[in-house]
Amino acid sequence: MENIYAWFGGRKLFFGLLLFVISTLLFLTSDKTDFDGWSTLVMWIFGIYAVGNVGEHLSDGMKSSLKAKK
Repeated sequence: MENIYAWFGGRKLFFGLLLFVISTLLFLTSDKTDFDGWSTLVMWIFGIYAVGNVGEHLSDGMKSSLKAKK
């Protein structure tokens, strides 16, 4: 499974793309929404992905600065 994650660029991006594909298929097969609903969901999916990346990089930076102070 790690090879798949590495090929897609990481675990978070893999699951973000997976959610994008699943949501697109669900919205295409159901007649309960329009383009605005789909685009809002896609914005939320990739917004969560971006916030997760920012949080990870901030915590890595804080860990390295704490190690440097010791």
